[in-house]
Amino acid sequence: MPAPIFPTKKLKKGENLFKEGETASAAYLIKNGYVSIWRTEGTKTINLATKAEGEIVGEMALIDDTTRSATVTAGCDVEVEIITRAQLDNMLSKAPETVGVILHQLLESLRCANDLIGMYASRPVSK
Repeated sequence: MPAPIFPTKKLKKGENLFKEGETASAAYLIKNGYVSIWRTEGTKTINLATKAEGEIVGEMALIDDTTRSATVTAGCDVEVEIITRAQLDNMLSKAPETVGVILHQLLESLRCANDLIGMYASRPVSK
């Protein structure tokens, strides 16, 4: 069976791929370039990660059907492949049911970790 062909999207440096709080409709495989993943806590910007070629962003909200937990911004000119919910569901339908359970538990743990990072990063530093 041939690998699926995904449509692509190009972003310019500084352009958002998606924003925190948006409804998820796709995940994105980075074909070239890199992106920054960040969120806001009050008035502070918290950098969570940088992802580059070969890595996927946006999968969390797509898998567990929640809103985007962070904003993803192009750190340079970037090209991504778009993986829709239907395509992801099709791929997951071919995996054993326990894979879905594992993914949901991992995502829950990752969301909790991201919340903790945001909470601690936004606290004032005492001297």
